[in-house]
Amino acid sequence: MKISEIAKLAGVSSAAVSRYINGGSISEEKKQKIKKVIEETGYVPNLTARSLRQQRSDNIGIIVPRINSDSVGNLIEGVSSVLNKAGYMAIFGNTENNEKREIEYLRMMQETKLAGIILMGTVFTSEHDRIFRDIKLPIVVCGQNHPAVNCIYHDDRNAAKEITSYLIQKGRRRLAYVGITETDVCVGLNRRLGVEEAVTEAGLDMSSFVRTEGFFHAEEGYINMKRILDSGFVPDGVVCATDTLAAGVMKALRESGYSIPNDVSVGGIGGGSAGLIMYPSLTTVRLFHRESGERAAHLLLSIIEHYRENPDRKLPVTHSMLGYELVERESV
Repeated sequence: MKISEIAKLAGVSSAAVSRYINGGSISEEKKQKIKKVIEETGYVPNLTARSLRQQRSDNIGIIVPRINSDSVGNLIEGVSSVLNKAGYMAIFGNTENNEKREIEYLRMMQETKLAGIILMGTVFTSEHDRIFRDIKLPIVVCGQNHPAVNCIYHDDRNAAKEITSYLIQKGRRRLAYVGITETDVCVGLNRRLGVEEAVTEAGLDMSSFVRTEGFFHAEEGYINMKRILDSGFVPDGVVCATDTLAAGVMKALRESGYSIPNDVSVGGIGGGSAGLIMYPSLTTVRLFHRESGERAAHLLLSIIEHYRENPDRKLPVTHSMLGYELVERESV
C-alpha cells in the first residue's frame, strides 16, 4: 500500500500522511484519521526508502555473544521495545562467543553506515581498543565497562558478594565457586573477586574455599562440579557465576547423591526464568538485563539525534552501573 492510498482513505493529503509517518507537525484531527486508517489496513512504512530519501539510516546494529541465553534474550527485548517505538529497525549479529567474529561485525556494521551499534560485550582485546578509538558510529556497550565507549553495565562484583554472603549467613562454611574464564572481566574476574571478598570478610579460612574456571554452558557447570567432588572436596555451599552454570552444578550434585539444599546449597547470578524451573528452584541474584537493553537503546538514540543536529560537537563518554536484587528460592 502506498502513502497516496492511505491519504485517500483518510481524506487527507499525501503530504499530511508523510508528516505523520516522519513525526512532523500535523493537526490532531488529521492525525487521528491517518492513525485509524493505518491501524485498519495494517500499513507498515518502508523504513529503507524513507532512510534513502532523508540521506540517513534508521537501522541499528545489535551484536550479541549468543542467542540461547536468558540474559541476551532479556537484553534484546529491552532494546527492541525502545527501537520499535522510535521507528528504528534492528540488524542482529550473533558472534557465538567468537571475539574475531565480533570484530568482523563491528567493522562490517561501520562500513554499512548504520545509525549506531549496541554491543553486548564479553572479551575485549587490543583490536577492540583500536576499533573503539577509531569508530565513527555512535556505540553503546552493555555488560562490560570500557573507558573509550559509552557503557551500561552491572555491579557484578557486589552481586557475587551478595549471594556468597547469603550462603554464609545460612551457615555454609565450605564453599566452592564455579566461575567463568577471567578474560571476561565483568562476569569472570569481577564476580570471582566478589565471592572471595565475601569469604574473607566472613573470616573463613581460604583453604576451605575451592574455585574453578570455565565457559558459560551448563555442561561446564556439570563438569567442574564433578571435578571438585572427584578431588575429594565436598562443599556445603556452591556459588555459580551464572544461573546456567548452576543448572549443571545441581545435576552433578544430585547424581553424586547429595541433596539440595540439605547437604549442599547452590546460588547463582542472573535471575532469568531458568532458575524458576530448576529443581529445587534456584536462589540467585537478579541482574536487570531488560533494563540494560532499554537504557542502552535510549542512550544510543539520544546520541544519534545529538550528532544529527550537532555533527561537530563531541559528547563525553558515559558509564552507568545498574544494581541487583537477591531472589530467595529453594536451593539455599
